Amino acid sequence: MFKSTFPLLKKHQLTHDVYELTYAYNSEWWEVSSENLPLPGQYVMFQLAPGLNRSYSIAYSDQLTFTLVIKRISDGRGSPIICDAEIGTSLSGIMSLGHFVLKENDLSKCFIGTGTGFAPLYFQMLSCKQLWFTQTPKAFIFGVREFRDSFYESEITEVGESFSIFEHISYFSREEITSDALFQKTGYVTDWITAENISKYEEFYICGSPAMVKGAREKLEAIWVYKENIFWEQF
Repeated sequence: MFKSTFPLLKKHQLTHDVYELTYAYNSEWWEVSSENLPLPGQYVMFQLAPGLNRSYSIAYSDQLTFTLVIKRISDGRGSPIICDAEIGTSLSGIMSLGHFVLKENDLSKCFIGTGTGFAPLYFQMLSCKQLWFTQTPKAFIFGVREFRDSFYESEITEVGESFSIFEHISYFSREEITSDALFQKTGYVTDWITAENISKYEEFYICGSPAMVKGAREKLEAIWVYKENIFWEQF
C-alpha cells in the first residue's frame, strides 16, 4: 500500500456518463518497489476532501500510468469531481488496495459483470493475455442497459483474439435485440448462467451491482460450481 498524488494525463468520454481517465505515477512512486503496482482487480482510493474518500477499480496499469473507467453520477459526491477535473489535476490517493485479484494460473476463466464493474474484469482478462494464459477458454459476459451505454467493444474483441477459445456476449436489459448476432442479447448477464454455458469454465470472476453479484453466485452454486472457484466484488 502506498500513498501519493497522481496527475491526470488523459480524459476520454466513452458514453454519455462513462469516462476513461489515465493518471501518471509521480516521481515519488519510483522511490518504492514495483511490488506496489496494482494487481489485476485492485483499486485506488482517492482522498478528495476531508472525510470524502472514494474508491475506483483499475482497468489497466503499466509502470508509468494507470487507467480508470468511471461512471459520472450527476448527484454523486465523488465522481463529478473526478470526471470534471482538468488535465494536469493531481489527486491524492492510496493504492494498491483490494483482494479481488486474478489467480495466476491457466485455468479456464469466465468474467461476468455489469456497468463500471467492467474495470477490474477487463484488467484481469487483459492480464491473462500478458501472462500468456491463452491456451484455455476465456469468456467475457457483460451487461448494460442500452446500446448507448456500450463501450470498449473493439478492445474486448482485440484481447479475445489472443485466446485459443474466447466467448464475448453483451446483454442489454432495456433494448430489444432484433438481429441474429450471437454476441448480443436482450436480458441480464445472469440469464447466461446455465449448466451448458458454464461447462467449459473453471473459475468465475463477478463484479457489478449487489443484486447481480448475489444472483450470479446463487445460480453458479446451484449448478455445482464450488464456492472457492467463484471470486466477486460488488459496488
